[in-house]
Amino acid sequence: MDINKLILLTSITMFIYFFFIQIFTILFRMTGMTKSKSRFQVISLFTNSGYTTQEAELIVNHQTRRKLANTTMLFGYMLNVTVISVLINVILTLGNSQSQDVWKFVAVLAGLFLLFFIISCFKFIDNFFQSIIRKIAIKFIYGKQSNIIEVLDNYSNNAICEILIRYLPAICDKVSLKNNGIKSDYGIQVLAIQRKNHVNSDVSGEDFIEAGDRIIVFGNLKKIKTVFLFGEEDMEKGA
Repeated sequence: MDINKLILLTSITMFIYFFFIQIFTILFRMTGMTKSKSRFQVISLFTNSGYTTQEAELIVNHQTRRKLANTTMLFGYMLNVTVISVLINVILTLGNSQSQDVWKFVAVLAGLFLLFFIISCFKFIDNFFQSIIRKIAIKFIYGKQSNIIEVLDNYSNNAICEILIRYLPAICDKVSLKNNGIKSDYGIQVLAIQRKNHVNSDVSGEDFIEAGDRIIVFGNLKKIKTVFLFGEEDMEKGA
């Protein structure tokens, strides 16, 4: 194979692999897993390297994650076959190439890794990419009455979560925060409310939660899911 075609093939394969890892990481995060655990699980599933029993429970005990895991493994198998084919072509081609072609390939490969690293460092690129994937996932994967809970950070059994309110819980319907029992009965603290382009970071008991809001809350993860998540069986102790 010509060295230029090999570089192009390798570049496309690396981009596709990176692209799908990002997509499935975002999808797992939308089920309530943290970013680090989502990425670890996706890479494990993609590379068929396995994962620990405790981590596996976060997948097997959750209906949506099991479906995502099955899809991730299927994509992983297909991409791994492609990677092996490309690797064989790399070995065969570079073995018969001149030294300058080898260095050219290595330089391009290093440049691609550097490009992926730079892209991952730009927050606005990551946010833009996530917003596109979220819109697609919400439309085709999650139900119309399913709130989207994303765990931003864990503190033992507690968590800081971002929740897209697509279906307003009955206890929040036209009831202020001080009267709806979210804090008094469930110990959930609402830290911020984003309504369209306005962000309320000084939330008081007089504020209301409305459908379409994006809220940041802190509290026990199970209780957060009890209040805001609908139709989802979850046996995990903490994502």
